[in-house]
Amino acid sequence: MAQDSATAAGNPATAQSNNVAPIYDSANNADRMTSTRFTSAEDNARPGEYFFGLAANAFRHKDYTFAVRMYRVSASWAYKPAEYNLAVMYALGQGVPMDLPRAMAWMALAAERGEKQYVEARELINAKLSTAEFTQADAIYGELYPTYGDTSALRRAKDRWAQVRSSMTGSRVGSVAGELKIGVAAAGPSAMGAAAGTPGAALNHVGTGASDILSGEEDDGSIAYKQLLESDNPYDPKFEWRPGSTGKVTVEPMTPVKKSDVPTSATSVNPAPANNSNP
Repeated sequence: MAQDSATAAGNPATAQSNNVAPIYDSANNADRMTSTRFTSAEDNARPGEYFFGLAANAFRHKDYTFAVRMYRVSASWAYKPAEYNLAVMYALGQGVPMDLPRAMAWMALAAERGEKQYVEARELINAKLSTAEFTQADAIYGELYPTYGDTSALRRAKDRWAQVRSSMTGSRVGSVAGELKIGVAAAGPSAMGAAAGTPGAALNHVGTGASDILSGEEDDGSIAYKQLLESDNPYDPKFEWRPGSTGKVTVEPMTPVKKSDVPTSATSVNPAPANNSNP
């Protein structure tokens, strides 16, 4: 199943059914209003998620040509869910001719960081390949890796991350002007750059000027730049989470309840009816 990024936070059932892609945004950024989505410093610094969203939306509308194009751009920014989705599309023939060797190549790229789900998917595809198909997949992987492998794509993503971090404006040394405030530009494709047709597409917007600070929604820079200051990696594993799947629950073995342990109606939160004949 292809991964999606449009699932509302806090809905585990929906998150599970939609196979939600990993998200690296801070909670503050993920909870932004739709009208200001993809306009923050984090979004500006992590374009892979933006192009993934364009691709996922195109896929839902069966515009597979554009979906493949945007997934490839997202992959060029080292966003592994895009590579996973490309692999799924080629493995199942979703909008493209079924091509298991190409699916294997993309899934191998997706599994590059050892993500359990991607590694298992890679092995599932690998088990279906003949020797000749595996050789073909290896050749395709060799063609894709220089652009989409972490050696170049993650370096590109980290450079973008550093570029946005270095563009911070405002007081960082305790000016009496108050805390750092950053502006949120108007939402829309221009905020992430118009040249999105090629891998590593140029992104034109970096919020550095007064027009950015004053013309849009204002944000607290100490929050907006928190992640950028915590790591040099936009996909740092410590940032990763999925809507509805955060937290840890430990379930102990079930213990039989004795009748004598059941609260009386006077103390019970939800007392039984007076005529209840259950033991």
